[in-house]
Amino acid sequence: MAPKAKRRRRQKKETIEVIDPTVVPFQLCSSSGTFAEAIAAVAKLLETRKKILVLAGAGISVSCGIPDFRSPQGLYATLDSQELGLSCPEDLFDLDFFSDDPSPFYKFAKELYFPLGTNKRVEPSDSHRFLALLEQQKKLLRVYTQNIDGLEEIAGVSSKRMVYAHGSLQWATCCSCKRRVPASDIEGSIKKGQVPLCQVPRKSQAKKPVTPPTRRMERKRVASKELLCGGVLKPGVTFFGETLQDKVRKSLEADHDKADALIVIGTSLSVAPMSKVIQYLPPSIPRILINRTVVSAPKYNTAVSSSDENNSDEDEEEQDFREDTYTFDAYLMGFCDDVTRAVVKEMKTKSESSDEGKLLSALEEDDDIFSAEDWQSSSIPHDRILLFPGAMHKADDDDLEYTEVAHCDGCQKEIAGKVRKCVQCFDYDLCQSCYPKLSKKHHGGNHSFAVEPCS
Repeated sequence: MAPKAKRRRRQKKETIEVIDPTVVPFQLCSSSGTFAEAIAAVAKLLETRKKILVLAGAGISVSCGIPDFRSPQGLYATLDSQELGLSCPEDLFDLDFFSDDPSPFYKFAKELYFPLGTNKRVEPSDSHRFLALLEQQKKLLRVYTQNIDGLEEIAGVSSKRMVYAHGSLQWATCCSCKRRVPASDIEGSIKKGQVPLCQVPRKSQAKKPVTPPTRRMERKRVASKELLCGGVLKPGVTFFGETLQDKVRKSLEADHDKADALIVIGTSLSVAPMSKVIQYLPPSIPRILINRTVVSAPKYNTAVSSSDENNSDEDEEEQDFREDTYTFDAYLMGFCDDVTRAVVKEMKTKSESSDEGKLLSALEEDDDIFSAEDWQSSSIPHDRILLFPGAMHKADDDDLEYTEVAHCDGCQKEIAGKVRKCVQCFDYDLCQSCYPKLSKKHHGGNHSFAVEPCS
């Protein structure tokens, strides 16, 4: 019997979408459109996406009773530095300061772990549930959260879709033996304002002495107390002076070519390197901002912006064709919960309701909620801005110049002076000393590096 002929499987040809740099990837509506048309367009866009990447900040947790860090009512503004023995509020999360004396942090820690009191649990907001809904509908690629409260997972976002860019309060790590323990292990110390110490037994290298049976139990009790690690337990939060976890970089690099839309929600984009996610992702994917104020990709103090001879044509194709007034395709301004509720309502019911907010291009001069005069100065196209309750105008010229504290991925030391940044990778930095050798080993020397000054 002749052998059966092998069937060749037909491989589906992948269609590559060619982006015209002169045409915006996503347009809400015409200049004469309405709020109902604009919110419907946003909902329709999300319905067509399967790999949405989300960058979330403190704004999605404020309604839960958790203060943000940098607003006038935020943690830094209300913290009593003098009482805690701090030179400035930022010292609370400074690694060197914590290493010298962790007691100020743990005197204040109860406010972080139990913002509503020790007997009341913090519940997720509608914005957290919106992210969980995206996963339930198989539209979510990843959530990169700058928050440390873990409310995204409590709301239903699976751990495999979560990346905690700045760590989390859900765990703690021993500064001595590096063991990780759940937050429940240190809750007792936090409630008392005491520094929690590692209770993991040390591994004794010496041979155990032979003890008489009558004294064995007593000796074991004494030995167990003496052999406890006793190291300071540091919360799983990324402090100033620490590098981001490798998972952040690896996940972003893996998601770079998968993401088909970006949602930036509840963040000021003021903390590097996560503030650079917008520039890192392909400019061809639609970008949606959900925030109380208009934010844009930070402008860094870049004295030199050059690449090595390894720069290829692919790098040029990845350059962002968007101008300063075109950071996002849609600006949904207001309280995050109000915005997400309106978007979810439109996605589920397609009601085309127009009572949740106003489209800036259709805003009347005598509007009783939003000041048309304040928003008229915005250089962002008005048919791209949707105003919801809580929207706050911020002048476009209120741009801040950002400096970044970078650590060398070679020697692990803080970089002073100029920093060499890999153009293709996210947050891979080298100092001037390590650059000549390690740049040749990094991806076989095929990646190019840009030069930026560092604070």
